[in-house]
Amino acid sequence: MRRWVWTLGVCAVLMGALAGCDWYDGHHGECDLIVINDTACDLKVFVDGWEVGVVHSDAVRTVDDIGSGRHVLEAVDRDDHLIERRYVDLSRGEDYYWRLDSC
Repeated sequence: MRRWVWTLGVCAVLMGALAGCDWYDGHHGECDLIVINDTACDLKVFVDGWEVGVVHSDAVRTVDDIGSGRHVLEAVDRDDHLIERRYVDLSRGEDYYWRLDSC
């Protein structure tokens, strides 16, 4: 009887802990940035001043989990000229689709 009660207690604690975890679903709670480059230029993308990669002309790139909260997004051309700057405020689990259409 004692072992059964102990096992039940451990299971209850584990289930409670798992209910609050995000690891069971890779995208639950993450904020992804999806950059759609509809321009004729390859663009470097920055999130909060950090370069996150190049999005080639007529391509799409996803930046995984930039985090919730306020962010500054910037796209620059190959000569480091600012093409667009955008300020976004993301809630937990919200993805942001950023379409760039001129360079």
